Amino acid sequence: MKFFFERTESATDIKIVLKPHSLYAMLLMLTLWLGNDLLLQSAPISQVLMPVFIVFMVIRFFSLIKVQKEVIVAMKQGKVATQGSKFSFTNPFTYIISK
Repeated sequence: MKFFFERTESATDIKIVLKPHSLYAMLLMLTLWLGNDLLLQSAPISQVLMPVFIVFMVIRFFSLIKVQKEVIVAMKQGKVATQGSKFSFTNPFTYIISK
């Protein structure tokens, strides 16, 4: 999924960029849920927010499984380099797997 990561392949390496959008979306949903729970104390809003949050986390988890398997195999072979930060939009966390 392009929302969670972007994979590009060249003749010499594979670059997998993990996008921070999903992390910030999860933090926003968690903040909304906690704000609702502590300030508004509205049960109907919580009944909507929490399932949406859980479904989003499950979708993110399953979409990143393939990437993580590929990275783990490359790590065992010693072919992985990383760069960036998982919180940065300008320099996102990137795996560089050499072929």
